[in-house]
This record gives sequence, structure tokens and C-alpha cells, in this order.
Amino acid sequence: HGSMARPWLLASVVLLMAPEKPFALISMRSKAAQIEEGSDADSDDTVGLPELLIMSSPLEKKISYVQLVNFEAVGQAVRPLIDAGLDQPYGVAYHAETGSLYVADYGLQKILRYGLALMPCKGGVESCGGLQWELVVKETQRAVVTDVLARWVGVDKGGNLFYTVETRNSICRLSAHTLSDIAAGYTPAENLKKVTFNEAVALGDARSSQDLVVDLYGSSAGGELVNGPSGLSLDGAGNVVWGNIGGSAGRGSVVYGIAQPKLGASMLPKPTDLAGIVDSPADVAFSAAMVLFSAQKKSVYGICNGMRRVTLLTDTFVVPRGIIWDGDNTAYVADHGADAVFSIPTGRCRRGIVKRKTVNFKGVYGFAIVTAAD
Repeated sequence: HGSMARPWLLASVVLLMAPEKPFALISMRSKAAQIEEGSDADSDDTVGLPELLIMSSPLEKKISYVQLVNFEAVGQAVRPLIDAGLDQPYGVAYHAETGSLYVADYGLQKILRYGLALMPCKGGVESCGGLQWELVVKETQRAVVTDVLARWVGVDKGGNLFYTVETRNSICRLSAHTLSDIAAGYTPAENLKKVTFNEAVALGDARSSQDLVVDLYGSSAGGELVNGPSGLSLDGAGNVVWGNIGGSAGRGSVVYGIAQPKLGASMLPKPTDLAGIVDSPADVAFSAAMVLFSAQKKSVYGICNGMRRVTLLTDTFVVPRGIIWDGDNTAYVADHGADAVFSIPTGRCRRGIVKRKTVNFKGVYGFAIVTAAD
């Protein structure tokens, strides 16, 4: 964007008018590699393909998923996806082009990658809790970042990975190229070098960042706008929004920046505070009408119509954590304190919206969504 005066307002125009949809809305039509080869499914036909919600539980030390119909889990069936080898899985992110699921495991101090595939249920619908399709792990656990205390991860449409480190005031980026090398076993995660954006520029590698973890908005670059960063979200136009817990309760912020530097860029534009002091955010999500964020206790807010108009959408949660937009008019909220997932409408920015239970899942925290093409 040429101007940063009203950044999110510009971003929302891109979300509403661009032919490509934001990262949260994954098109399965162009993701044939995800569908298991040799299955009876026609990978070019999305008719009957499901909308799936992947959920993490640090309490249960596992990742599970549900199939969604009319904003509820089909048959209330929670299917296991990864139930071994995890300690405290918090945030998750999914990239459909590569079938990559990324998991921020705070206990293991790693960000992990798994390769997933979508396939018809082998044993029929009865063996899959009434579901016709299932997610399976085709490529087992591989660390892509080590020695990191990260709770939140995100991935953009190009496959670049982003994560926040609250204790170090960092917003970090790992390029799709490097992730591909790690997945193929060419580059061990332990060999990655962490650098600032300016250091990456000096190395001549700020965009592809091969074998580098780039701290885009560290405390030195972002200043007070990177203050205990929490959840983050990426749109389809190279922008990132993140929450800051802040130095004291109730004094958080929601900040907007550039996720993908322009080719040849020697510096990043300074990030922009969207709303002033807000209730400390846990997670954030772009949507067409607003930027959503879950607060540390009870509430979900929307930042509406550009900067600094914050609306309390609802304060009926117990401990809201992960929040994700479905690409249409709905978002899903992980109520960690209620052991349940709820849907909320996002078409209008107004107080007193009504939540609707999607499914119970003990200790639910983070989300990724897999959506069939429209």
C-alpha cells in the first residue's frame, strides 16, 4: 500500500475487492496434492469436500479436528489427528499448497511441521464418526524452529511462516524457501541464524531469507508497538496484524504492519497502532468487516471501519483464546476456560452478538481452518 495513514481501512478494501481470498479461506480446488493419491476421490472435483476445523489442546497435549456444517461439528465428532509427541501445543497454522500444519509447542520450545493429506474415510462413515473425509498425517513431526518460546504462529498464502515471541518482543518470519529445505531434510532447524530485518538486507537476502529467521518487528524496530506480542493474523495482501499483551493488565494494543517486504526494500514501514490502549489481546484475526481480537478474559472485540473504533462484540466467554475467520461472515472462538468452541457472526460490527456452540473440546486453544472452494 502506498499510504499508511489509514492502514487497516486500505487492507479491508483489498480483502473485499481482491480476486484472491485471504489466507484463512483455503481453496481446496487448487490443492489437489492434499488429496491422497490413489484414492477414489477426483482431486479436481470439490463437490462434497468438507470444511474442517483443526484444534489444539495444550492441556490434552494433542491436535484434533472436526467437520463443520452450519457452524457446528458434524455429529459432535472430534477426530484425533496428532496425539503423541507433543507437550504444550498452542497456536497452529495450515498452508494448503504444501499440506503443511505448523504447531507452536511451548513445552518443547519448538515450532513443528507435519505434512497432512485429505482422503475419504477408509473404513466408511461409521468408523469416522459419521464423516466421509478424514485428515491423515503423511509426513511426521519435523522441527522448523528450535529453542523458542512461541505460542502463536501464522502462515501467508505464499507459505512463509510467522510467529511471535512474547518474552523477546519479536515478530519473526521464516521464508517458504527455507521451510521447503527443512521439510526435505536439507537444512536442520538448529542451523538457522536469527537476524534483524536490517541485517538480512545487509546480507542481500531480506526477501527469501535462506537459512535465516528474520525478526521483522523486534523491540528495536517496532519500539513500544511490540510489547509482549501475542496472536497474529495475515491477509492475502502482504499485511500482518498482531496483539500486544502490554506491560500491565488491560493496557494492550493491536498493531498493523507489513509482512512481506517489497523486492529490494531496504527498510520496513513503521507499524501502526490500530486502536490505542485496549483490553490485552490473546489472539487476532482479519475479517472483511473488521479486525477481531479475543481479550485475556471474557470478551471479543472488533476494530471497525478503520482505526480506533473498538466495539465490544460480546463478553460472554470464560477464557477466550484462539480466534479465526472462515472467510465469509463467521469467526470461531476457542473458549479455553469453557472447554468449547463457539461461532460468532462477523458481518456487522455491533454490540451484543450471540455466540453459538460448535463443539466441546477440553482445553481448546488454537485453530487452523480448511475450507472447500466456494
